[in-house]
Order: sequence, then structure tokens, then C-alpha cells
Amino acid sequence: MNKCIESALANLRARQNAGEWMPCPRCGRDTLKPAIHTNALSRHAEGIYVCDECGTAEAMLDFMNNPMPTESWAVFSVPKPENDLKALTGTEVWKRIGMTHGPVLIDLYKRWIREAPGASFTPYRWEAFKKCPGLTEIWEQPFHAKYTVADGELILRLRNTDKGVEIAADVLEHRK
Repeated sequence: MNKCIESALANLRARQNAGEWMPCPRCGRDTLKPAIHTNALSRHAEGIYVCDECGTAEAMLDFMNNPMPTESWAVFSVPKPENDLKALTGTEVWKRIGMTHGPVLIDLYKRWIREAPGASFTPYRWEAFKKCPGLTEIWEQPFHAKYTVADGELILRLRNTDKGVEIAADVLEHRK
């Protein structure tokens, strides 16, 4: 578990212990009982309470040696800003975001390729969605970003070359 997730869990634990109301951090539903200590204690996040249904699910997944990664919990899902680019064509979107999102994505890519094998991409995904409004998806292997646009999807692919990082922009049109 990386430091970002550990810090977020420590913050969540403190908020739960202080009696703050919140949805279940694992599933995101409003299923936690008001008396926090009467809920299930997570098997994977020390001192964190989850709803009884999630507690049961964790027990069954543990029995099958297939636990759900903590970073997949609802509390860690990346909030996506509202996409205001769907009314524009891919070419128009690239003209609008190329100079602002391009450098952000290049920086994320450079930092990601320096990461140790097996590192979590989640913090990079959070940062991308925060800094690139309208982004609908971002993936690490191969590193690419996707925007939903009026005529389909704008795909930005990044790669390292002798001259530095290159970005290729392609529009995949909707099938008719």
C-alpha cells in the first residue's frame, strides 16, 4: 500500500473515530449504522469500519484468497469532473486542450515510467482527473488518455523517443 493510500486511511480512521457520518468507505453506499463500532471492522484496513455486507464480502474473498485491493474501495474512486467536451469534435478538443493538458500528461508519463515495477497507478490517475477536466479515462499500459467527444473518442498516446516524449492524438469515430 502506498503512502497516499495509507494517509487517506489514517484520515478516514480519525474521522470515523470522531463520529463523523459517512457512507461505507468500501462500497460507497449509505449502509453504515450510526453507532460506528456496531459495523464490521475491515480485514484489510486496520481500524476502519465498513458496512456489514462489505465485512461479509471481505471474509468470503479472504477465504478464496482473492481480497479486493483497498485502493479499489469507493472512498478512493477518482471523482471525474463533468465532461464539457462532448459537444465538440475531437479536432476542436485537441486544439483546446493540447497546450494545457499535454504538458500535464507528459509530466505524469515521465514520473510514471520512473516508478518501480508493480507501483500503483492510482495516485497518477487521481492527479490526471484533477488537472485535466473532461478526461474520461487514463491508462498506464500503454500510457494513453481518452476524451469522449462529439464524433467519437479523442485518444492521446504518449511514448518516449530519442527526442523526448511524444504525444499522438487520434480521433476514433463512432461506428455508424
